[in-house]
Amino acid sequence: MEFKKIQASKKYAHIVAYYWTLHSTEEDSKVAQYRFVPDAYIDWVFHLGNPWQCDFPNVQQQLKTAKCHVFGQIKKYINLTLPKQNLNVFGVKFHPWVANKIWNLDMHYLTDSCLALSDLEIPNMNILQERILRASTTQERITLVEEFLKPQLHIDTNISVMHRNLILNKGQLQLNPEIGLRRMQQRFKREIGISPKLFLRTLRINAVIESMTQRSNQTLTELAFDFDYFDQTHFIKDFKYFTKMSPSSFLKSINPNGDILNLRAQP
Repeated sequence: MEFKKIQASKKYAHIVAYYWTLHSTEEDSKVAQYRFVPDAYIDWVFHLGNPWQCDFPNVQQQLKTAKCHVFGQIKKYINLTLPKQNLNVFGVKFHPWVANKIWNLDMHYLTDSCLALSDLEIPNMNILQERILRASTTQERITLVEEFLKPQLHIDTNISVMHRNLILNKGQLQLNPEIGLRRMQQRFKREIGISPKLFLRTLRINAVIESMTQRSNQTLTELAFDFDYFDQTHFIKDFKYFTKMSPSSFLKSINPNGDILNLRAQP
């Protein structure tokens, strides 16, 4: 399996964090299950080959995966069951602060969901899907997405400075007394899809994972201290919530091929 990340052009960088591709290789000959850990971003996913199956912890959310779908905010891990062959995926990773504005949608309704893109009722989405599925190269698909997003280049991202600063400051939140806690919570639910507290936790666990993979010699106590957990027990509990694994098991299972499929899930 091979994962590639393509940075968005400077013109579109305030909308798209990056594009990504994922495809099976000759070594992939059997069904594999990978675990996706929430990263606080929003993804459009286009299956050019056989689609994967999204398996949420909540069995009521087990639906057949559409060939073209959108991931809203994910509150905790989900398992992705990959096909035996012909895995070929093109994805668009959107910044969380722009999806509400460019789609004019209450993002709370996408939380913990893997919905068909056509269900979003975005104008000309079916046409975009068909063109992307017919395109022969990744660059062609990126060009199609950027042409589709061109009318959104003018969006005022200053209205979401609060969201951007949370990411740039690794989740350190400073409340604006003019907004107020309750109003901010409502705004987060509408614009991002989850509460500020969960958004901050998601950002922090991703920062923890990045640190773990880059500095594998860190102790759990050091990690807990570095990322402002109350103690080691609190850190491990939070880690298991998002990954369903202990930190040591996670490091043994980490997927070296990219950060979309974070790790191979344990049986």
